[in-house]
Amino acid sequence: MKKPPTLILFLLTALLPASICLPDSLSARQGANSQAAPKPGSMSVPLPKGKKLILKDGTFQLAREYSVEGDRVRYWSLERSDWEEIPAALVDWDATHKSEAEQAAQDAALKAKIHASDVAERTKDIDVDLSLQIKPGLFLPDGVGFYALDRDSQVRQMKQSNADVKISAGREVEKIMTGVPFIPGKKTMEIPGERAALRLKTAEPEFFMRPSDEREPRFHLLRAQVKGGHRVLDNISVRFTGEEKHKANDIAIQTWTPARGVFRYTVEQRLEPGEYAFIEMTDEGASGYVWDFGIDLPGAKPSK
Repeated sequence: MKKPPTLILFLLTALLPASICLPDSLSARQGANSQAAPKPGSMSVPLPKGKKLILKDGTFQLAREYSVEGDRVRYWSLERSDWEEIPAALVDWDATHKSEAEQAAQDAALKAKIHASDVAERTKDIDVDLSLQIKPGLFLPDGVGFYALDRDSQVRQMKQSNADVKISAGREVEKIMTGVPFIPGKKTMEIPGERAALRLKTAEPEFFMRPSDEREPRFHLLRAQVKGGHRVLDNISVRFTGEEKHKANDIAIQTWTPARGVFRYTVEQRLEPGEYAFIEMTDEGASGYVWDFGIDLPGAKPSK
């Protein structure tokens, strides 16, 4: 049976004022109460980012910022996107400051979690047992090798080259002709080519070595002289007694051990643009194995 139209009209008229015609003071109070702690069983909805001005009646106003001006508190309401004021006496300042401290701690924990996640993503291919952090968020590759730390925290692997030792041909002929084994002579240690493949953009590079065995490598850092299509590392004079006198441009370096099986080398002076090489020393003297590189400083003209 259909209800009489007059009854429906009466019910609608009775309901409309209660749902949409609330007094301003009651509406504002419900807005404040709606931000109080949720009732058991209700879903917790994340609040917009902001500060909580906690009131003495247990409610709070969510503010982007606030300031105390005399006996009033002026704040930017995130709920209504406008500046508002309330009496300072209504604010529970102990609870407000405690809330701010808790929020700061949560923000710091979240930031640390994000940072840890980022580092984990960037280092997922590094062997954890061999990883070495050489700068915040920057890890040395875990493979065996010689590495250079360049400008802008770029880690570059250095390639091993061979240095040739050349003996003065004239002196060798003189030995053969005279039969005298010890005639003063000259030798040079040099690397083929005028430029190293690896170019660094900093005057103060750092170097790291992971040897393949348990040895502690001993290095000299030499500056090369470009001459005749070669990079000359050392000019060697041989005396009558067979004693050798070396004339090399040796750059002072400091050796550090930041971790077991890892060696760090730092230069004691700024390196000028040019060609350089690390040469490994043995009990018998300089080996023929070198790790070469060049310095190309932005805006500077390379020198030989």
